[in-house]
Amino acid sequence: MSNDTSNNSDRDRVLQLDPDMRDMPREVRDIISPKPLTGQDTLQFRCHPGIACFNQCCSHIEILLTPYDLLRLRKRLNLTAEAFLFQYATPYTMSKGQLPVAMMRMDEETGRCPFVTAEGCSVYSDRPVTCRYYPLGLALLHRQQTTGNESFYFLIKEDFCKGHQEPQQLQVEAWRQDQGVVDYDEKNRHWMELIVKRRSAGDATSTSLQLSEFFYMASTNPEKFRQFVFNSTFLKRYQVDKETAERILKDDEAMTDFALAWLKTVLFGDQEIKVNPEAIAELKAKKGAAS
Repeated sequence: MSNDTSNNSDRDRVLQLDPDMRDMPREVRDIISPKPLTGQDTLQFRCHPGIACFNQCCSHIEILLTPYDLLRLRKRLNLTAEAFLFQYATPYTMSKGQLPVAMMRMDEETGRCPFVTAEGCSVYSDRPVTCRYYPLGLALLHRQQTTGNESFYFLIKEDFCKGHQEPQQLQVEAWRQDQGVVDYDEKNRHWMELIVKRRSAGDATSTSLQLSEFFYMASTNPEKFRQFVFNSTFLKRYQVDKETAERILKDDEAMTDFALAWLKTVLFGDQEIKVNPEAIAELKAKKGAAS
């Protein structure tokens, strides 16, 4: 096939997609159904150990690890954040938005997920939300003319997967409930909002190395972010009530939510974590003295 024919074929496929799906990476576009799905739409799919393709979807893929994924997996394995990241994750910078996220580190020789076995996933009850959603994908959009974010689902159909031929049909929302993704999405809501808002802001928002490091720390390592909060001048510069301080000192999930709220303040000026008036006055005084 000539390059012109191949390019035309790809262009025709893109034009078949809903406009909201055309900006997705080509490797994603090539395996998705062109129709966005709602929670009330129906899909036909079932995965089980007896199916011929069992475990094939656990190799040569990119598994994004959300903050709540990391909390669940770390607890399951009884590992610190630092130890889990060292053994099982690798940083990846999103092409749009330029924010670093954690990806599962696949086995270098086999390309398989480190938790997959012949019997299936060894951490199944704590598996990442990406795995829970499959064969669905979740697309998040932030529209400047609206007050919030919008989302839709899309179906992933890979050639090897026989699950789409299984005689089980259910609504998308029923699938989400059955796979336990509803709670995961709620736990990751602040993180997803930050990513979507940053992607929509494009180059207008700073992506300095320091902010990137803070975002990765907030998303993956609440233990390290806790040290930053309590072992620096942070509590003098920002308004943090006693109850919140006590909660984030002990609870990694609360620490992650607090860290992401602070990042929304820094990146977008949302003022979820307010600056102390005394700190503002001190900064102005220093600037005045220097001028």
